[in-house]
Amino acid sequence: MGETPNVSESLRRLEVIFREMIGVELVDTDAAELAGLDEEECRILLRVLEETGAIERRRSCVFVCRSSNWSTATAVRS
Repeated sequence: MGETPNVSESLRRLEVIFREMIGVELVDTDAAELAGLDEEECRILLRVLEETGAIERRRSCVFVCRSSNWSTATAVRS
């Protein structure tokens, strides 16, 4: 896979995926593959995104983004 991306780059990759797939449920392993991330690193970052309100956890290992989630999460981070 090459060099491991830094945390900011990894979060950006996940953000792009979830913003392009708003409303689609993704399991953590699919998100990791789409973002080109290690599965364990991806799970940690998904928890961060969930805690900030950017994505929602539907059930174990299944995440979804609603369009309103990103604007709320961005306002919290600013």
